[in-house]
Amino acid sequence: MNKDLMRNAGFENEVDRVEHGFCPLCSKPVDGQAFRNELSVREYKISGMCQPCQDIIFMEEFTEEE
Repeated sequence: MNKDLMRNAGFENEVDRVEHGFCPLCSKPVDGQAFRNELSVREYKISGMCQPCQDIIFMEEFTEEE
């Protein structure tokens, strides 16, 4: 995540949440043990999203692939 770019785009609070170990979407603490695979870990490194939020955001995409 490019923190400066995100802050300049108006996502200061979200960047702060990620920096403190919280999901930028739901604001809950991120449990690093909850990621179900390497793809989820990579997404976390990009967006800071916890596994439950990733499940919600990407559910439609996964459902269409099946």
